[in-house]
This record gives sequence, C-alpha cells and structure tokens, in this order.
Amino acid sequence: MGIKIGEIARRSGVPPSTIRYYVRQGLLPEPDKVNKSMAYYDEGCIEKIQAIRYLQETRYFPLSVICNILRRMNDGLSLEEAESIEDAVFGTQGDLIEREGFLRATGLTGEELDQAEGMGLLLPYIQEPGRTRYNQEDIRFGKEILKAYLDLGGEFKDLDFYVTLGKEIMDHEQSLRKKMVRGKNKKENILITAGISKIADFLRGYILRRLFQRTVQESIVKSLDKDASPPR
Repeated sequence: MGIKIGEIARRSGVPPSTIRYYVRQGLLPEPDKVNKSMAYYDEGCIEKIQAIRYLQETRYFPLSVICNILRRMNDGLSLEEAESIEDAVFGTQGDLIEREGFLRATGLTGEELDQAEGMGLLLPYIQEPGRTRYNQEDIRFGKEILKAYLDLGGEFKDLDFYVTLGKEIMDHEQSLRKKMVRGKNKKENILITAGISKIADFLRGYILRRLFQRTVQESIVKSLDKDASPPR
C-alpha cells in the first residue's frame, strides 16, 4: 500500500494540485485508485518531486527534459548521472525571462516574435503549455540576428531554409548517436551521448562558417579575375 496525496504534499512541500499536475505531465506515476475519492501514491514520488523542484528552480530545465531525466533515474541512474547528459546539451542557463521582457530586450514586436516562433526560427528555451521562457541565448539571437536582419530589410520567410536543413542535420546526428551507443551499457551511453553533443555543437558552427568563408573567397577571386581580364 502506498501513501495518500496529503502525506506526499506534507513531506515534499508541494501542494496536491501540483502533484496531480506532475502526474498528468508524466513526471510522476499514476496512483493506485481505490475509489473516486481515494488514491495511493508510491512513496518514491517524494524523491522525484524533490528532483523536479531542483531541476526546475536551479537548472531551469523544461518539463520535457525533466521527464527524460526522471526516466533515466527509473533505469537506475543517479540524479547526477541522468542530469549529465542533458547538461551537455542545455548547459547552465542563468536567468530566464518572459515574453514581455524578451520583446523589450530585443526590440522585436509581438507580431514579429509570433512569426519567428511559428516558423521554428526562434525556439524559446522553455516552450510548454502556459509557460514560455527565454534565456540569454534567445535574447542575443532575437536582438543581434532577427532584429538586425529585419532592420537590413530582410524577411523571416527567406530564412526558412535554415529550419528545414537544420532539422535534416538533427536527423543525421541522431542516427549517428544511435549507431555509436548501440550495444553499450548505460554508463557508456552517457559518456558517448555527452561527448557527441559537444562535438556536434562545434561541428555545426565550424563547417558552416568555413563553407561560407570559402564561398566568399571564391567569389572574390572570380571577381578579381574578371576585372583583370583584358578587354576584347
């Protein structure tokens, strides 16, 4: 027999409404219902609630990531071990801000923000039902990239190819990760996944930057050759 929700609330410091919300979001297991008004929860929910609060309030991880961390803990990993994989991808986020603060910080209008998010060009660090938060990377991207691009006369729709090709790159990276962790144990999986995440992050920026530089260089050389050609 488990324990009642009131006891979990007392021992965890989280109200029953929040506990039920965690259950609906898949963060906590469904309780064993005796009848419509009585249900018993696994006592392990208390430890999970403490982990959820830590990951939300200290690490600022979105619920989808927290759910993944808890799943790894269910497989026998400690909180630190399960967190290390997500940390390699998301890192330390610092202070998060809401929509109005983001608009003030970037100079974008609400309509421009909606368009950028709608097409997947801007992906807020946390974007869940009723909860959207932006981190410093989002702010910098909004101000130095999106707003600057609009000020130059550009249109967001012309940047859609970044989203399309970016998703294709992600698919290839996921296939590569699955190939490398196939047959590995959990510890090896963690190390490989964390390592690949860091390598892939650098690879994307490096290759695209170098390809752009080479293309510009070739264009300049062709232009100079054309200017140096004697008139016919």
